[in-house]
Parts: sequence; structure tokens; C-alpha cells
Amino acid sequence: MSAVKAFLIEPMAGTIRPVTINLEGSYAEIKGFVKCDMIDIVRVNGFDIIVDDNGLGDTVPCLTEVAGAPTPLAGNLLVTKSDRLGELADVTETIEAVAPLFVIVRPVLHPVIVVSERPGVIAAEIARVEIILDRSAPNIVEAAEA
Repeated sequence: MSAVKAFLIEPMAGTIRPVTINLEGSYAEIKGFVKCDMIDIVRVNGFDIIVDDNGLGDTVPCLTEVAGAPTPLAGNLLVTKSDRLGELADVTETIEAVAPLFVIVRPVLHPVIVVSERPGVIAAEIARVEIILDRSAPNIVEAAEA
């Protein structure tokens, strides 16, 4: 087998899509998908989720919760599997079965605007900003690859 099937979750885009990892030169390709210099593998629910090793140490615009994982993950996630020898293997589950296992958590800013009216003047100002956490499963995007 020269390539394996995996899924790439891009939390900033809010998507999950199928990707192919070529086994020759796979480390560089994986770092390109995850967009980092150092990777780590989190094993959850029979999946090997490849993440940025320093992801939670950085300031992040969103996080991804994984069903069965004790902590959220940051950055792009590459969902893979491994064989009994620990080598990369195809993800055999469908993308429709995998997507609901992940929840992208993003802060949403909601400005509270106060309008004051005086004779001849209408003014509006932001009184405060409320932060709401939006939680959603990634949207499935079909591969553009051949």
C-alpha cells in the first residue's frame, strides 16, 4: 500500500474532508496538513488523531472537542488509524460516521449596543461585548482529489 485514506478537520473553516497520505515522505505531508513543525498523536476511540504538538500552548481562535477525549485539541486535526505494527492504515469508517465525533468550539462576540437620544442627536455605543461559545460538528466536504 503506497497511500492511506484519512480525514482532515480544519476547525477555522469548520470542515472535515477526506485526504490521502502518501506513505513515502508521509511525515512532511502530515506536517503540511496539520500546519505545524512538530506533531503528536492522540489515540481516541480507535483513531490516531495527529495534532500540532504545541497547539494548546499557542493562542487559538477555536478548539475541537473529541468524543471520549479528556481535553480539547487545537489546530488542524488529521484523523488516521494504525495497524497492529503502529504503521499508518486506512480509516475504514465513513466520513458521515466520523464527523459527529468532533465538535468545533468557537467564541462568538455579541455586542450590546445602547442608543441614546438627545434633541437633534442620536448616538449609539457599545456598552459591553458578550462572548458566546458556538459548538458545531464540522461540515463534510467531499474531496476534490482524484
